[in-house]
Amino acid sequence: MELGALIERVPALERAQAGWRALMARQAVWLAPASDQLELMWWQQDAWCHRAANLPADICRDGLPLQREALAEFIADLLLESGLPPTVVDLHLMLPLEAGQWRLLVPPAAGCLGSSDDLRALQPELGWPFPLAEAYLALESPEAAGGEQVLVGTERMLLQAWVAVIEVADLRLQQVDWLLAAARRQLVVRLGEAGGDLVWLLQQGRGWRLLLLRHGLPELDRYLPAGAELERQVQQLLAAWQHQGGASTQPARWWITAPQEARQQQLAWCPMAEGEGQPSLLALALPDQAPITAAASSIDLLQERRQELGLAGAEAGELPTRPLLLRGSLVGGGVLLLTLLLLGAMGWREAEQARALAALLPVEARVTAAESRLRRMRARTAALRKDNTRLAEQLVAVRSGSALLEQLRRVTPGGVQLQSVRVQGDAIQISGEVAAAMAPGPLERINALVLALAALPMSAADGVEVVKITRPDADKERPAALTFSLRWTLDPAARPSLAELEALGADGLAARYRLLQQAGVAL
Repeated sequence: MELGALIERVPALERAQAGWRALMARQAVWLAPASDQLELMWWQQDAWCHRAANLPADICRDGLPLQREALAEFIADLLLESGLPPTVVDLHLMLPLEAGQWRLLVPPAAGCLGSSDDLRALQPELGWPFPLAEAYLALESPEAAGGEQVLVGTERMLLQAWVAVIEVADLRLQQVDWLLAAARRQLVVRLGEAGGDLVWLLQQGRGWRLLLLRHGLPELDRYLPAGAELERQVQQLLAAWQHQGGASTQPARWWITAPQEARQQQLAWCPMAEGEGQPSLLALALPDQAPITAAASSIDLLQERRQELGLAGAEAGELPTRPLLLRGSLVGGGVLLLTLLLLGAMGWREAEQARALAALLPVEARVTAAESRLRRMRARTAALRKDNTRLAEQLVAVRSGSALLEQLRRVTPGGVQLQSVRVQGDAIQISGEVAAAMAPGPLERINALVLALAALPMSAADGVEVVKITRPDADKERPAALTFSLRWTLDPAARPSLAELEALGADGLAARYRLLQQAGVAL
């Protein structure tokens, strides 16, 4: 490669590396939820970026998430829309005003408290809406305070609900603070004076929250409804507070956190109100310069939750990212390698099965052809068997005339003369006459003929029927004879034996029977 081309590629490589570092860099984001909106703040290019979005109805109420999955999806989408991939975000959660409580602890009680467990052992009456056993606590000890400590607490169920929301959103939760406590700390830093009194009015819902701070510590926190009595109530509380604490060397300063329109309409009576450029409480809670200041001086309500889970040593900013990244890379690489091996094994198995199938294709073709030939042979055999059976039946079905006449001769009673024998299919029409001057009579002789014919094996059931008997006019010299006609139905299934055929003189039919039996034809 030429030197000029290599020099031209260096800036491109540097830009790619810079883009990769920017993609992998962690981004600290402060999230302040409320009942009706979410606020995001993050430090980018030496300035704070702000993003606010209205929440859907009934997704969060009084600081408590009601629909965790929907809220988590909303937060993740808001981060993506702001150009912040959730995979690189370190989230700092600022609990809303309704979600926290605080108290100022003064000596000598405050001097003996080393942790929140010491405070729980004392079981003080704080007037909170939840007991200490159901709360996560954090202690703040300002350097300028004379032993005083600020106690901040939130309900366990509420904090665990927010932790669950952040987990569903697949975000890394770095810290949990209370918005009001963070705003107080930064307000003290912004005013830049350790001493003096501060009157702080901030809008909360439809009313106002009055905080009276002395030396930066909250000594009075009271919610006041908006209206005509607001000024009088504020002045009364301020006078009582100043009287109880003694005269200050400096006049009380005022700070207002509210939109410009609300300040002008309801707080026009406030003397020398400051904070005109801070309508957002989240913007007040963060420093003007770099976020490292806010993180260093803040409290973490998540610390006790970490201790419960056995993660007390893993502080928010001290997690070793390189071993975690290496471990994750090894696990991901192992999973990828295992997947590739499984795919290779499945491909090899599929190829083996394809080869085996290709080897079996000729066998399948031969089996199919053999089955086809077998079906044709079976059909041809069945047709031949059917034809042979029908031919055999036809051969033996041809009755011998001599045998039939001999059979009639043998069963015809004396005095009965057969005049005609006509074959009509399986029936034989017989007519004849019987002499009248014989005993027994002619009717008895006709009846004997009918019974003899019905008893023959070749006769069908009820196969002999007398069709007609006629008695002609009598002659004096010669008695008249009776004429009759019978219908004799034969049984098609009846087959005489060889002995019977030979006895009746049907030698030709007997020879046909003998030949069929020798050929193995079933009759």
